[in-house]
This record gives sequence, C-alpha cells and structure tokens, in this order.
Amino acid sequence: MSTTDFRSAAFLKEHIRLIMAFYHPRCVDPAGGFFQNFRDDGSIYDADTRHLVSSTRFVFNYAKAARFFNEPEYLDLAR
Repeated sequence: MSTTDFRSAAFLKEHIRLIMAFYHPRCVDPAGGFFQNFRDDGSIYDADTRHLVSSTRFVFNYAKAARFFNEPEYLDLAR
C-alpha cells in the first residue's frame, strides 16, 4: 500500500495547481473583484456577497501563483 507524501514539493505543487484550476477563471467577476461563494461543483451560489478577508486571500493567492507558475494572467488579476 502506497502512501501520499503530503509534504513533498511535487504533491504541493500539483495540489496548488488543482486549487487554482477549480477557482480560475470562474471566480473572476467581469465587473471587478472575485466571486467568493461556490458550491462543490464550482457553480456560484451568491454573486453579491463579498468579504474583506476572502477578497484579500484571492489577491494574495493570485499574486503568489503568478510567481510560482510564471503566469502573467494571474498577476494581472492580482493587480
């Protein structure tokens, strides 16, 4: 039986990639900012409610992912 090394760089990189793939681009509000309330299937269930901490997390995560994956589109969204 094999076990997953949750601390390995390869696992963590893939995990981050999958998380970004879940949210991007569906979290981007064309009117500005980020949608923040999603069902498990990724559909948005509340397009209007925004929270400061959640908004900050999206900006931070996009900025870090832009550097980590060298993805200019992520950096544009963080700005």
